[in-house]
Amino acid sequence: MKQVKLFLLVALGMWLSFTGTGLAGDWIKPGEEKFRFDAGAFLAAFDTTLRIDSKTFGQGTDINLEDDLDYDDSTITYLFGGYWRFTKHHRLYASYFVFDRDSSAQLNKEIEVGDEVFPVGAGISSEFNLKIIPIAYGYSFINNEKHELTVILGLHWYKAEFKIAGYDHAGAEPAEADASVDANLPLPAIGFAYEYRFTERWTAGAMAQAFYLKGSSSSLDFSGSLLNLGVKTEYWLFKNIGIGAAVNYFDLDADVEDDDWKGALDYEYFGPQIYVTFRF
Repeated sequence: MKQVKLFLLVALGMWLSFTGTGLAGDWIKPGEEKFRFDAGAFLAAFDTTLRIDSKTFGQGTDINLEDDLDYDDSTITYLFGGYWRFTKHHRLYASYFVFDRDSSAQLNKEIEVGDEVFPVGAGISSEFNLKIIPIAYGYSFINNEKHELTVILGLHWYKAEFKIAGYDHAGAEPAEADASVDANLPLPAIGFAYEYRFTERWTAGAMAQAFYLKGSSSSLDFSGSLLNLGVKTEYWLFKNIGIGAAVNYFDLDADVEDDDWKGALDYEYFGPQIYVTFRF
């Protein structure tokens, strides 16, 4: 129901864009806006594998959420983002993505999660939540009537949480495991974005970002990589309101060992987006 409401909200914004009045005014040429905000829906297809290790028993089981715990391999979520263009060639970006998922399943293999072991046939309930907050600075080497080419330097904050509980058999005492990761780590990313302006109203573009980081301290060992790719097209219906469609691919692969969480996460999604965009 929430997913249906989300799509209806986006559709309503698009309808208001088509039927709005009094919004034309002096046209804002592409590349001359100061602020921009996007809001929309994202149909994402997932492939998620994680591992929660034990300080007592060592390495846990690699668990594929879609194959082993019967998670839906696709879902609809929302997205928010935008930027501030404080000069013609300089921008600050921020975005917010949330993926909240849960499932109930009967295990077809034994799994180890932290200090708990769940046998074949155990009834399992679990949830996996991921928040991604990219923040970036962009410098446009080229910004003219037809082209804008931007180099992007950014940080990705992510917080992942996984919880699982289950029963060996009906009527048994629950064998519970509860593990979470709160990796408020600034993961650096570098990339490029390109936009081609067919007209003042219609644009298309592509972007690519990537990073690899490996480091350690007295309390943390971390290594990970990120790849973020996307293409989009947008049409400006009025001076301040437009609509857009995009396709995005994202892959986060991380190994972490700290006081709160020891394990690994490989999180991949791919899918289309539709959104309403506002500029000022």
